[in-house]
Amino acid sequence: CIKVANEAPADIKSNLTRAWFNFSQERVDACTKPTEFKACLFSLSWFHSIVLGRRRFGQQGWSRKYSFNTGDLNICANVLFSYLDDNPSVP
Repeated sequence: CIKVANEAPADIKSNLTRAWFNFSQERVDACTKPTEFKACLFSLSWFHSIVLGRRRFGQQGWSRKYSFNTGDLNICANVLFSYLDDNPSVP
């Protein structure tokens, strides 16, 4: 019997690469502040990859079980995009 499973990678580097490749260069260039957007987007991707890596340890430090996925990362990127476009300066 052969079992095939499609699981997310377990290490941070693979998670970060997978998260970063969800965003195209066109999406970065569409922002009015592409340099700041790219830096903050990298931070979001890093945080997302850390959270995905922590999932394998169970609910230690979490009040509820929640499956973080790429939808959450995309929504955060949309909020970041709107925030940077709507404000004249970046804090």
